[in-house]
Amino acid sequence: MLLAFSFSFSFSFSRLVSNHTLVFYFYHFMVQILSKSHSIRQSVYVKTRSDDSQSTIATIPSFFIPSAPPTPPSASSADPKQPLLASLKTLFVSVEFYLIFIPFMIYVGLFNSISTLLNQILYPYGFSETAAGIAGALLIVVGLVASAITSPLIDRSHAYLLAIKLLVPVTGACYLAFIWAPPTRSLAAVYTILSILGAASFSLVPVVLEYMCEITHPVSPEVTSTICWSGGQLLGGIFIIVCDSLRDSTGHEGRPAGDMRRALWFHAVLALFAVPFPLALGCCGRKVKSRRLEADKRAARGRVEET
Repeated sequence: MLLAFSFSFSFSFSRLVSNHTLVFYFYHFMVQILSKSHSIRQSVYVKTRSDDSQSTIATIPSFFIPSAPPTPPSASSADPKQPLLASLKTLFVSVEFYLIFIPFMIYVGLFNSISTLLNQILYPYGFSETAAGIAGALLIVVGLVASAITSPLIDRSHAYLLAIKLLVPVTGACYLAFIWAPPTRSLAAVYTILSILGAASFSLVPVVLEYMCEITHPVSPEVTSTICWSGGQLLGGIFIIVCDSLRDSTGHEGRPAGDMRRALWFHAVLALFAVPFPLALGCCGRKVKSRRLEADKRAARGRVEET
């Protein structure tokens, strides 16, 4: 009931301000509020309060962004989009949508979880808060730089599916490798794995959202992005609670108190579980159509014939 209400509210609000970032931060705020009702450590509580404030401030520019560009960026963008109910019916019977939606939702949730609990993961092995902060910064900054480089290249080549099939296994492998990084007590291992994870994760997000628009056209883009982000943020809150419950408070088998090895295994299992879904795109005789790109090509051919 809560999820259905929040989805309806955020979809209507996103149409009002025409900016998907607002929907993302709304769900981030909602999930963090839900997570605070559980017994999460005080440090996580403080971090989520800081995230809530930043997220709220970041939504302010959304009210000043126009609902559409002065001219359509492409022929397909001028096509009439399906209304909400028709879009949902189309998505819920689309196999390709589920093959993208499920791993996207899982990886967004895992990224929220590991970035929120990173200090708790590293602290039992003697890493300082400064080291954990640098690790978190590398996770974000390297990801942003990698995304800024790869996104234009992939968009020009339209190699969305190839990029997804390459980046998803890399992301899954990073979550698996990170299980053994904290026990090494090596900053190099932690920094390297988190940097690769950030680069793969941040590069994957815009490609997946763009590819989702390609294969679901003429479904309205705000519908697919809202569903994906809402699922990811909801799972992020759930994963944080689960991982906190998996903490080894006493320590055993030579591990320090507060060890979160079980939580890292939880991350790795889910990350590897999500890998086969996008790899199955285009398999078993099902051809994945880039409907938006085809619409642009048809419009281009029509203009040529007119001239």
